[in-house]
Amino acid sequence: MECIIANVSNMRFDIEIALDEQYGALSLPFTGMDKSIAAVCQFYPRGTCTKGASCPFRHVRGDRTIVCKHWLRGLCKKGDQCEFLHEYDMTKMPECYFYSRFNACHNKECPFLHIDPETKVRDCPWYDRGFCRHGPLCRHRHVRRVLCMAYLAGFCPEGPNCKFMHPRFELPAVQDMQPKEGKKVMITCHFCGEGGHKAIYCNKMPPDVREAQVRQELEGGGPHQAHYHMNMHNGPPPRGPQKPLEEVTCYKCGTKGHYANKCPKGHLAFLSHAGATASGGGAGTGGPSPPAVAATGNANTGTAPSTGANQNSGYRR
Repeated sequence: MECIIANVSNMRFDIEIALDEQYGALSLPFTGMDKSIAAVCQFYPRGTCTKGASCPFRHVRGDRTIVCKHWLRGLCKKGDQCEFLHEYDMTKMPECYFYSRFNACHNKECPFLHIDPETKVRDCPWYDRGFCRHGPLCRHRHVRRVLCMAYLAGFCPEGPNCKFMHPRFELPAVQDMQPKEGKKVMITCHFCGEGGHKAIYCNKMPPDVREAQVRQELEGGGPHQAHYHMNMHNGPPPRGPQKPLEEVTCYKCGTKGHYANKCPKGHLAFLSHAGATASGGGAGTGGPSPPAVAATGNANTGTAPSTGANQNSGYRR
């Protein structure tokens, strides 16, 4: 009814023109200032912004399709150089981690996207071509579609808007079928400049240079000394002269002739060793007996022990 009685769609106010043309917008006093809360520049997408880095509005590129999750919390420090979108758009929000990982999100006001895992499964290119040897065990999606007879004959006037399936007869690429792997780091030798090995394993290194490096590592006593020496000589580091077994004493059973890790009495040998040590203090050991405690009295004179010292000192029995 308002459009019929008083239609104002052909009218435009001066404030609308001023906002669109950015009248009165002053340039930034310093370049690189934070513009995270500023509006989007209307001239930058058209390539007609003349202020450049001094523009007080945000320059948003069109190739950014995901909203910056740090900008949502006001913590993004990249500004216009951020590779993500600094604009609150619900259709371009990042994917919810909990829903993608556990298929459940208990936050009723979650601002992130909840994407069905089945929609992220790619269509099988071999099945779309006509046959997939993996059958129902294929990790890609098999969707049954009706073949377009006009496209099969040679031409379909509907083009991509056709409701029937337009099959693809070219073979799928290998990189489309294989999962993406992480970036492999190529090791380069610092001695010969070739890739595939480190300098300590280089066959072109002279023996004297290699021995000098080993000697330097051993004298330095670094934390990787033993590991470095093991890699250079393909074996464990050399040990000092070992004692003969006749002089080695087992700390478990107390006898000589073997190490504790090869004790024939087992892991309870310390019990027999403790019992032998306790019984060794008696007469059976043949050792000197401990001196008897002398009486306080004089046995030759037969006098009673004197307790005056205890009485004078105030001690009581």
